Amino acid sequence: MEYLILGLLMLAPMTGYELQRFIRQNLALICSHSAGSVQTALAKLEREGFVTAAETREGKRRKKTFSITDAGRAAFSGWVAQPMQADKVKNMELARLFFLGLADPAQRAAAIRDYIRQMKEMQAVLETIRERFRQIQAGELPPGQDWPAVFRFQGYTIEYGIAAARFEQNWYSKLLAELEEQA
Repeated sequence: MEYLILGLLMLAPMTGYELQRFIRQNLALICSHSAGSVQTALAKLEREGFVTAAETREGKRRKKTFSITDAGRAAFSGWVAQPMQADKVKNMELARLFFLGLADPAQRAAAIRDYIRQMKEMQAVLETIRERFRQIQAGELPPGQDWPAVFRFQGYTIEYGIAAARFEQNWYSKLLAELEEQA
């Protein structure tokens, strides 16, 4: 969560609420978007000197806007430059599939049907996010970033998610058809 927040703050200073909203709207499939998770991560980053907070008042409300520090930029740059690690990716739902043979046959089919439904929903969410990112790209952007590169890699992430959702729908649909054929 901390590196995700640092990456977002590389793009622009944000309040805790803005970070939480961005994560909920665009990255909820990657990590938690709860206020507690975001606030805990921000407090840790502030203690470590990776972010600073400027407090302002809007009427009776206090507003804390977080910005990344040079130390935060260095930490983020070091993290993002590391090779991605395949062994860090875990899918606990594969454990459920592994043991599905212990379930009642009707429960097996129901579980697989529901998972296919969830993958369709995930694909729809990602397609909505893709459209939102296209709209952002078409708008005016603040200076200081290589926006085409930023959006290119964000696009890769979204397209990966859509392709993975399609793959899982197809794979589990074949499995379901096989189980129904055997029944």
